[in-house]
Amino acid sequence: MVNKEFSNVIRQLRSNNGFTMQELADQLGVTKGAVSMWENKGVVPRDDILMEISQKYNISIDKLLGNRIDATRAENKKLSYIQRNLEQLDDKQLHKAEQMLKVVFEDIFNDDEEEDDDL
Repeated sequence: MVNKEFSNVIRQLRSNNGFTMQELADQLGVTKGAVSMWENKGVVPRDDILMEISQKYNISIDKLLGNRIDATRAENKKLSYIQRNLEQLDDKQLHKAEQMLKVVFEDIFNDDEEEDDDL
């Protein structure tokens, strides 16, 4: 099965984690050639490999395969759009986005920050 969305997602996941193709392959117990086929040809791996990627990198299989929730079912389309884009960020970028939102929406984030300090 060929899936261009999977190709993009797996490349982004690898890049965000700073892995080479070989490093990702080693972590998943596959060959570098397999990772290359995923990224360049959109070849989707076996179910057990998809499960491992999902669990190791905390990403749903639906998201890996590009299955998106129908935006018309979302309660708030703009919020859904923002969330989908934030999910594309690596930890450093997500932290930066959070800091920016805290500056802009200081009154909203103050309550949450106090709760986070308790953790």
